Amino acid sequence: MKINRLENINDFFHPQIEKKEGISFSDLLKDFVADINNDLLQAKEAEKKIASGEVENIQELLYQISKSEISLRLITEIRNRALESYQEIMRMQV
Repeated sequence: MKINRLENINDFFHPQIEKKEGISFSDLLKDFVADINNDLLQAKEAEKKIASGEVENIQELLYQISKSEISLRLITEIRNRALESYQEIMRMQV
């Protein structure tokens, strides 16, 4: 059995991530926020389906709701860290 060496360790852990050259941080953040918004909309639809009794697969609906909660917590924590960093920079003396 031949074992191939890894050229880039990130390819091993995140093979689905596309390599985007020249993507800006603001574009990356916009895409991330759009994904989270999509997750929240799907969770809202899942909640409506559960409330109306249109449940085909309850596990899938609960997964969507949990995923949206975690996504919302993550974006909130990112916002908090960004604000803390900004405040720390503003306190620096030049």
